[in-house]
Amino acid sequence: KAESSGWWAAAGGSAAALRQLIMLAASFTDVRGESVDVPSNWRRHVNSSDAELQTELLVTKQAKTQAPVSAAIETQTEAIEERSGSEELPLVANQFIESADLTSFLIGSTPILEEQLLRNVTSSAFDTHDVSWEERHDQVDCVHSLKHQPSSLVGTAASVSSMAALESCTAVAWNASGTVLAAAYGPLDRHDWSLGESMLCTWSLFRRKMDPNKADIALQLQDCLTCLAFHTTDPSILAGGSFNGDVLLFNLANADDQLVCKSVLNPYTHAEPVQQLAWTSTQLHGRVLTSISNDGKLLVWTMANELSEPILGFSLPKPVASKSFVEGGACLAFSHEDPTTFLVGLEAGQLFKCSLAANEERPAKVVQDMHSDLPWSALAAGLMTRVPASHYHRLKLRVERESVLGREKLVTPRAVFAAQPEPEILYRSPITFPFERHAGPVYGAHFSPFHRNVFLSASTDGTARIYNVLHPRPVYVVEPSASSLFTCAWSPTRPLVFAVGGADGHLYLYDLKRSKGRPGVTLKVTSGRAAVYGVAFNPRSPELLATADGQGCVKIWRLSGELSTMGAREVEGLDRLVSSRGAEGGGIPDGDEDELDDQYEFDEEDAAEG
Repeated sequence: KAESSGWWAAAGGSAAALRQLIMLAASFTDVRGESVDVPSNWRRHVNSSDAELQTELLVTKQAKTQAPVSAAIETQTEAIEERSGSEELPLVANQFIESADLTSFLIGSTPILEEQLLRNVTSSAFDTHDVSWEERHDQVDCVHSLKHQPSSLVGTAASVSSMAALESCTAVAWNASGTVLAAAYGPLDRHDWSLGESMLCTWSLFRRKMDPNKADIALQLQDCLTCLAFHTTDPSILAGGSFNGDVLLFNLANADDQLVCKSVLNPYTHAEPVQQLAWTSTQLHGRVLTSISNDGKLLVWTMANELSEPILGFSLPKPVASKSFVEGGACLAFSHEDPTTFLVGLEAGQLFKCSLAANEERPAKVVQDMHSDLPWSALAAGLMTRVPASHYHRLKLRVERESVLGREKLVTPRAVFAAQPEPEILYRSPITFPFERHAGPVYGAHFSPFHRNVFLSASTDGTARIYNVLHPRPVYVVEPSASSLFTCAWSPTRPLVFAVGGADGHLYLYDLKRSKGRPGVTLKVTSGRAAVYGVAFNPRSPELLATADGQGCVKIWRLSGELSTMGAREVEGLDRLVSSRGAEGGGIPDGDEDELDDQYEFDEEDAAEG
């Protein structure tokens, strides 16, 4: 250190001297030290042992096998006696017994028989008669006349009540397989018929021991049934609509209790007679049941919740002249091509094209994905899709609060109805397009199974009309009689054949391929002036047609082959009829379009104000 200090002082403490000091080389030397050994005390010796292991002795056996012994058998017929070439061999034994009486009868009757045959040869009685080996076009036969007779209760008060319920048949329907026919009964001509009893009867027509006077299933009901509809795929599920507004569901496969469930009366269900039922399907809900009533509501139901509440609803619009009066629905028909498109006929004669997706404010997925205190079920979200934006958020908070108070983990449709919104807020108008109106209530409508744009309607004004959904005016109008028409149906196999039933007790069958102005076949269904209330073609056997009349009879008619078998180019014929007539009469003169639109309000001002 002293040397360094001296050197530093001699260098004058300059920066150059500092750099020289840093660059001096380091000096290192090796140092030898003592080694240290650390012995291990972990293991000093290894333990080992010898062992032997062997399995048990293997037992072996020897066996032999051989195929069973075969045997040879010979068989031969009895020996045939040799005969000469001129003698014939009898094939069967001659068991004829000579009878003197038979011989005497043949000898005495032969001259008389020969004389009659000679007279037939020379007779001209059948010269003008032409033998027709083919079936007539207008040949329609009544093969069954069904009417349940409660014989087990004859002479009792229950028998009198049952017979009163069977006075009139209100509806008829085939199941999906076409083997079972259901009929609904109720006394339509009484002032207190809503309080009278009703019956539901079914017959299996292809059963060997089918009794036309005794139904296979006869259910006595307190509610008068007004309409029926079988499930489109399940042949045992049947839906019924009643006069007091209830919707009932039956399972005919159950042996004990066929009534599965029914709707309840509240402000969101039907309060007046259910006029028609129809099955359809939606992407969100699957297979559903729809109903239309005189109270102006069109409701959608599902079997999943046992009809506890509707999963979707619509309200028919109010006339402009009345803010409180609602037009009642009279008929309903869904398209075969688009399950969300349907027709609605009203008691005032209006016809509308409607859609299950009409007036949708938001998809159900948006309702489910929005931030909420509780998750929403798909059914509950579907009820909120048409709520106006001005009411949506307040109603959504009320529904979630009801679910929280009910200690629910999921928002269900029950919570939506528990929030008690106004029906006009939940149920919007389904109308997308108006058609030219009838002069009376429209009780029958049916889409063509062969053309997506063609449908048929029947009204009490006595006319049956064919419409093209792309034009407001009818493309074809027929008036079979001066009486009212209550029902109509397209043939499932003939594009140009349809049937209508009237109040005069007649069934009119039209074949537009042969005659466009008058019915091809007119059937007298009832003996008096009782009306024909229902008509239905068999979906599997198109030659069978069922009718329901006011005398309480269900009749099964067998159509001729020409009326039930499709001919060549019939679909093209229907398309030409609709296209040509639509081009001629499809346009609306100036001013008429506004008149059609002014009949009803299509906005929802009342719902927004509610």
